[in-house]
Amino acid sequence: MPSTPPLTRRRTTGVALLIAGLVTTVTISTVAVTAPAGAAPAAAVATSALAEPTTLATDEDKVEATRVLGINPGIDMLVLNDQEFVLALWRAARDGSFVKAAALGAYDTSDSQAAYAFIKTGIFAAAADDARAEIAEARAKALRRSVAVTVGLDPADTELIEKNDRDFIFSVWQRVTAGSHVWTAARDAIADGTTQDDWTAFLTTGAQVAAELDMREAIEKADAELAAQLAAQQLATAKRSLLQLLLLPVTDELVNAPNRQFVLYVHSEAKGTEVRLAAQAALNAPDAEVSKALSDFIHTGGAAANTRDEQAAAAKELAGYVSTVTGIRDAAKADGYQPNLLAAAGQALTTGTTLALQTFLLKGQEEARKLDEAFRAKATWDFDGDKKPNLLAADVNTGELFLYRGTGTGTFEPGRTAPGRGGWNSLTAVFSPGDFDGDGFSDVIARTAAGELYLYRGTGAGTFMNGRTLIGRSGWDAFTAIFSPGDFDGDGFSDVIVRNAAGELRLYKGNGRGGWVTGVGILIGRSGWNAFTAIFSPGDFDGDRFSDVIVRNAAGELRLYKGNGRGGWDTGVGILIGRSGWNAFTAILSTGDFTGDGRADVIVRGAAGDLRLYKGNGRGGWTTGVGIVIGNSGWNALTIVS
Repeated sequence: MPSTPPLTRRRTTGVALLIAGLVTTVTISTVAVTAPAGAAPAAAVATSALAEPTTLATDEDKVEATRVLGINPGIDMLVLNDQEFVLALWRAARDGSFVKAAALGAYDTSDSQAAYAFIKTGIFAAAADDARAEIAEARAKALRRSVAVTVGLDPADTELIEKNDRDFIFSVWQRVTAGSHVWTAARDAIADGTTQDDWTAFLTTGAQVAAELDMREAIEKADAELAAQLAAQQLATAKRSLLQLLLLPVTDELVNAPNRQFVLYVHSEAKGTEVRLAAQAALNAPDAEVSKALSDFIHTGGAAANTRDEQAAAAKELAGYVSTVTGIRDAAKADGYQPNLLAAAGQALTTGTTLALQTFLLKGQEEARKLDEAFRAKATWDFDGDKKPNLLAADVNTGELFLYRGTGTGTFEPGRTAPGRGGWNSLTAVFSPGDFDGDGFSDVIARTAAGELYLYRGTGAGTFMNGRTLIGRSGWDAFTAIFSPGDFDGDGFSDVIVRNAAGELRLYKGNGRGGWVTGVGILIGRSGWNAFTAIFSPGDFDGDRFSDVIVRNAAGELRLYKGNGRGGWDTGVGILIGRSGWNAFTAILSTGDFTGDGRADVIVRGAAGDLRLYKGNGRGGWTTGVGIVIGNSGWNALTIVS
């Protein structure tokens, strides 16, 4: 038995196969082959991946993280591993907060570094987002309180102030005098077809303007004494409204203070730069104009300046979100194997609104990450249900089928099991399509010497169900190569590709129930594919979510033919990914992601019977191009199923 070696997890839903003395080969249509140079095979030392759970965070890291939530952690919390500690933070965080969403994302992921990264930096970034959101909400409530004062409603009415902008305006319309300018402005602001821009316009300027019109008309109708009272009332209302808007305390002393003293107070206490500048300008007005300047600031200028401050704050907030989402997008792009996250981040940035970016950060990114993880999970040829890659191989002498379990960290578990007794050495082709019958477990397809095709259904526990199912009657022995790319046409079901004696490539589409859509082979490659000495599929090798095909030519070069996800090719041009030297290997195959990094890899067997791993980079090439020894001599006595 071959010595037990490095292996990993994940395999694309389809996998190619190679047999010890049988080279499975395929070729792509009659197209030119040009592309960048790839890796030449060479030996190297095996590497390993980080394990989970992790204990990277120190007590100091954890104490700093809990301060965000106002928690004083005890020993029982400090001794938790990183993932358990993040879960504890999630439980303590406020519902609906960025911190809670980010904690869930860091805990509910297969990335072993995510929890530590959240403890060190992620929780602080999320807390900053929460702070910005709280400030924005406080400003919105302050604006509604200010409007309530302006139109004569109670700013202490919590139920009123807690409403969203549209419902608040609707309440204003219901409560003010019917037919008044405020009533008309509120009605128009919430009419059918209005948007947030219309509601904001009413809150920031419309209500004030309408209230002034109502007051002016009332003054014009009143006698001189009443007019003075109404003017004083209007001024007091304007002062209260401005104080509410600026989140400053509202007191009778301030409201009744002379205008200059009131503006001086606003100038010294207001936080907004524009408000302070506008107050300073009013205070510095010439003597002949200062009374009007102070009045204008109280009635309209202060609110207008506050709007400019809020716009600047909103722009800064938006820039912060853009920076955060851009970082996520760029990291996903660099990773090359997170297409859903890349697309979701790109869409949020294209939309460009604070709401779109917040929505992405709160839930969109996690939904996209889960889709990417689900896709990667399909890229793991897991035969025993532990979500780690395995290798099946048949003894060429005894015909027994052996299962070599991967650890998920680039090595094999000790020993092997025998899910299939004698007889496997009589088969002329053996390969795995992944899950061919839709039960969620990886299966195996085998061709007999009589040209029949049989399906061996996996149980998900490292064994087969009793019996086998005939899925192809005689005639399959006419094909010189047969393998599976997994789902090649994008319908979610595993397919099979064959090469005939004329060198044509044909696709047999699986129906997801252990059979075929029509049973008719669709031509996907014209004559010329018989020039290749090996052909197999690693699943998605370039990170575009579509299954690809790799071939070896007589010169020993390796070329990649990129699938388009619709049952055909991206360009039909073979891209050079390995220079001469690959013909020194007696078997070449892929079990998809073998190293647990989400990227498909390639395994080869040397003439001495050793097994080597070439790690894919997820972009159609190699991480180093150096073959890592994962199995010593002995593998040449086995037919390897991939």
